[in-house]
Amino acid sequence: MKSSIEIRKTSITDLGTDAIVNAANEYLAAGGGVCGAIFGAAGHSRLQAGCDAIGHCDTGNAVITPGFNLKAKFVIHAVGPRWIDGSHGEPEKLRSAYKNALLRAVENGCSSVGFPLISSGIYGYPQEQAWHEAVSACAGFLREHPESPLKIIFAVLSDTVLENGRKSLRLIAPDLKVAEKSDWQAAEMPEKRGNFILERTFTPDQMDALRHGNIPKAQEDKWFWYMEGDTLYAHRSWTGHCIYIVEFRANGKHSVTVNRDPEQYKVTDYEADRERLNELLDWWSMPKYDHYNEWLAETLATIRKNGWFKNDGDLSGNG
Repeated sequence: MKSSIEIRKTSITDLGTDAIVNAANEYLAAGGGVCGAIFGAAGHSRLQAGCDAIGHCDTGNAVITPGFNLKAKFVIHAVGPRWIDGSHGEPEKLRSAYKNALLRAVENGCSSVGFPLISSGIYGYPQEQAWHEAVSACAGFLREHPESPLKIIFAVLSDTVLENGRKSLRLIAPDLKVAEKSDWQAAEMPEKRGNFILERTFTPDQMDALRHGNIPKAQEDKWFWYMEGDTLYAHRSWTGHCIYIVEFRANGKHSVTVNRDPEQYKVTDYEADRERLNELLDWWSMPKYDHYNEWLAETLATIRKNGWFKNDGDLSGNG
């Protein structure tokens, strides 16, 4: 599995992660906001009894209880700091709350965890600074613990909070960000299009890599792709034109829509499309997408196809 960080506009109680994090107080008592929503969804009396059995949690630390009636198996109670002025250890305590929450998740065998934006509610932590510490702490943990990959999902309810979070994620940890349509220019598929079926299977790790998507970083990185549900959208990075839409199906017979506008995409033969798309999916589903070597392989294939050199030795520059 590939570690990732994602931000969604949704209720944290609706996430299907192995654990969700409660923005708790030191006394582990039910409160309002996110805390109240989690207690209500889990079953107030049962979750409070689980918290009472623990009794207390220091600021910057985290403890874990069962999820009871929640979709999540566990609730991790992380205590963030109250904001004073930023010079009373607030950043260090907030980062510590995130890191300890992630440690509790790993210790209990979780592969996914959902977070609120800790301390940004009634504790008064300024939102942009709260995002900076949240993303920095989570990205740092994932990089320090490659042996324990995790999917981290932040759940927020405001469009403003959502966009500020995604901005922080793009700046601090673009390598961990799950690609979304808004991350790059993305023109819609034109009316000139075709359809065919692509038959092949993918391992869970390959699908995980495809779901992570790709946000271009260099000129030779020609593809921007992202997934919405079980559908992949692949765009040319420099134009934004949508070239492929792939609807993945459990039976291995995937529905493909392909761009047929000759000014945007030259291939018109379905067999050539199948071959090309299969090659692309092989590259894109690697554990770490290697855009540079994909570009080199495609360039070499074009040279061979056109017979520009008699043999690969000619590519050395000696002839």
